[in-house]
Amino acid sequence: MRIICVGAGSIGMLVTAKLAAAGADIALITRTEQQAVHLNASGLALVEGENESVHDVPTASFEYIDTRGDRRWLDFDPDWVLLTVKQKHLTERLLATVNRLMGKRGRLLCFQNGIGHVEKIASCVPIASVDLAVTTEGARKQSAVKVAHTGWGTTWLGTAEPAQAGQISQSVAEKAQKLMENMMNEAGFRTHLSNQMKEIVWNKLLINSVINPLTALLRIPNGELPATDRRRTLMRELLMEGIAVAEGSGVTTRDHLWEQILDVCSKTAGNTSSMLQDVSEGRRTEIDWINGAMLDEARKYGIPMPVHETIYKLVKAAEPEE
Repeated sequence: MRIICVGAGSIGMLVTAKLAAAGADIALITRTEQQAVHLNASGLALVEGENESVHDVPTASFEYIDTRGDRRWLDFDPDWVLLTVKQKHLTERLLATVNRLMGKRGRLLCFQNGIGHVEKIASCVPIASVDLAVTTEGARKQSAVKVAHTGWGTTWLGTAEPAQAGQISQSVAEKAQKLMENMMNEAGFRTHLSNQMKEIVWNKLLINSVINPLTALLRIPNGELPATDRRRTLMRELLMEGIAVAEGSGVTTRDHLWEQILDVCSKTAGNTSSMLQDVSEGRRTEIDWINGAMLDEARKYGIPMPVHETIYKLVKAAEPEE
């Protein structure tokens, strides 16, 4: 299977390394030229427990491909393009290049957190070729060339907009998705296909909307979040507001979401959330596409979200000025 992964953050590096180890013909595209140079020189290192492996993966920067038009990349003819950049990096320019990289037969698998990205992607890429991935795998980028696998989870794959795909397109999609499911499982990711991706996306969104902003504001690892009654109260209030908006949007939420949030905090106790990492390192967070996107949905249906509103403003205040 021929794959291009666009985005060399923690998840992109993790998926690339493990797919390479499983025998996929995979290449990696970074945001910066510096990271591409380092990866081509030293390889991509993967740390799992006490073990470390290094994988030679052809790498280029987005800027290089976009400005040079290198035919080696544009004619790669992948079965899949994996899009693992954060939503804040989904520019029209990037998506136009992604569309070129897909060629005539490639499918796009999107790993973004939050909601709203499908509409943005569909403006540049045929929606019938777009699939979604939701993963609970844990990864931490230790350097430009090294990623640690910090937690084993589950990954779900499915069509972004089944109703718009058409019967023939959906049949083609399902065959390709099955091959990707098998490839991901061979790489060591517990992966399942689903025809309920909207619900899965929203359920992860609800979990992220509780854990990410609170750990970022309190500057604590995930495991410390439920440690006090006051924190638990905030967590519950965020969750209940989020469930109301999800149901207002026609999404069926899963039972036991509260228990699932506590389980995530327990299983990733030593992890720092991506939002905490962004705040700590002075970067813009994904709050606009998580809690901010939920606030946008709430306004459509006239649903009040006072706790989310306050938390959103506090995280925005912690971000650097643009």
